[in-house]
Amino acid sequence: MERWGANEEKNDPAMSEDEIERKFQLLKKDSSGNHNLLKSRACELCIKNHKRGTPLGIRFYYQGNQEWPTTIPQKGKGAENGCIGCGWYDFTQWRTALNKRLDSKH
Repeated sequence: MERWGANEEKNDPAMSEDEIERKFQLLKKDSSGNHNLLKSRACELCIKNHKRGTPLGIRFYYQGNQEWPTTIPQKGKGAENGCIGCGWYDFTQWRTALNKRLDSKH
């Protein structure tokens, strides 16, 4: 949300389950901490230093690398495209791609 700010679209109350899952990737909160807060802090740091996050300290990106793409704006319309590939953006796709990469190494 930090990146798209005022440009974020209103949520359609009639969203499908798939749309809800894609838009709201809620991470768990347990005795280890609030993982949504970890995600938020990672995104804030990315905005500050132009380096995409490393969930669990793992430097893996299913698209791009740690550097924020220079062709994509830091904030506003289109900024979300720079998040694609970062685990904090889509943890499910990140985990699936990472497991696929690990499986191909064996």
